Amino acid sequence: MGRMAAIDGLLALIDVKRAGGLELVTGEVPALLVDGGTRPLSMPALSRETFAALLDEVLDPEQRARLGPEAAVDGVYRSKRNDRSFAVSARSSGDRTVLRFVTTTVPAAGDAPDLVSLVSDALARGTSDVILSEGRAPRLRFAGDLRDAGGPPTTARDIEALVAAHMTAETRARFEATGSADLACTLDGGRRFRANLFRHQSGIGLTLRPIRERIPTLDELGLPRSLAALGALPDGIVLLNGPAGSGKSTTLGALVGEINRTRAAHVITLEDPIEYLHAPARSVIHQREVGTHVESFSAGLRAALRESPDVILVGEMRDLETISLALTAAETGHLVLSTLHSGTGAMAIDRIIDVFPDAQQMQVRIQLATVLRAVVTQRLLPSTVPGERVPAVEVLRGTYGVATQIRDGKTHQLATQMQLGKDDGMIPLERSLVDLVRAGRITRETALGAARSPEELERWLRD
Repeated sequence: MGRMAAIDGLLALIDVKRAGGLELVTGEVPALLVDGGTRPLSMPALSRETFAALLDEVLDPEQRARLGPEAAVDGVYRSKRNDRSFAVSARSSGDRTVLRFVTTTVPAAGDAPDLVSLVSDALARGTSDVILSEGRAPRLRFAGDLRDAGGPPTTARDIEALVAAHMTAETRARFEATGSADLACTLDGGRRFRANLFRHQSGIGLTLRPIRERIPTLDELGLPRSLAALGALPDGIVLLNGPAGSGKSTTLGALVGEINRTRAAHVITLEDPIEYLHAPARSVIHQREVGTHVESFSAGLRAALRESPDVILVGEMRDLETISLALTAAETGHLVLSTLHSGTGAMAIDRIIDVFPDAQQMQVRIQLATVLRAVVTQRLLPSTVPGERVPAVEVLRGTYGVATQIRDGKTHQLATQMQLGKDDGMIPLERSLVDLVRAGRITRETALGAARSPEELERWLRD
């Protein structure tokens, strides 16, 4: 029996045992993924040599090269034995590597809905989110509108089977301890999703958001080309700001892609979970996942400062320690990219300062005024093309005047700075909305509904 028959023989047991997938770990007995856990097979543990041979069968040379210490790869493997496809994820941490296979069709239990087929159909129809809730029919979001997908209610078993192959021990422990957990899933023939598993009054729920298969450019996203200059900055903090679901992570991915194409830089990303997979081009990129490769954003930031980075991406600035370390990183000659959830650039600045105790806030104002390079606030609005959304942006640049107002605690005056700062790359929201209306990408009514100053918008539309 050749090598390929060995891995295909193991994968054949998934159907025989009606399991959700297979897990192989260096030096351990292979195990099937069953009912949210693992069930070891009756066979010896895998030696390092055998495990390495299986990796060579499953991963191509480029993927094997990327699977170094503290690194991960995802892909699809098709069995020659029965022509079945399996989503594959490989995670390496020191001397221990975990190789997981998950079927692209979840084994049905009785009359339970086939959720993988539902997800596949939803993607073909252009959904942006799939929302599953125990005891309720699935819901799908299209261009911001939530619709009932029809069919019978989803069960806890359906949801657990869908994510079982993607739940690491750390992710499961976090879910059990806190009632929610972020993770990345590979479904639908290798398509990747950002997911959140959570408990609610009636059981458990799951949200799935597809990740683009190719990292988009700023132009493809319909964002101002001037944002590319932010990736060329040698140091400081650039914040992507906006409500949940406004495309901040996608814009960050595009910005890192721009850096990768144009700069010889060492980029370290800290994500929860890893979304876009960046293949090194001009830059060297190390992607680390919270809960898998690092304990927390703050722990990852502390370690990154010792790893000779030029650019550090922090998925979200959630707490005082992470924000404090990000400010320090920016002060010491690194470019820090991160996200915040707030409505305007001024609100983002206030939110950072308010995290700190009163006694520290003056010092933080001085720090932030020194290192802030830009706050890009974005919203997704219904397009004139049915089923599509387009971004409207507000860009606040860290000019001398902006820095002065931050130090003086006059962030309420930053809107005026944006109105006067066109030559410095500032873009008020209303100006972005006017450009979208004139380009025929959104309607006048949509723009007026999104504007903070409808009167200002009307004046600019008349000019």
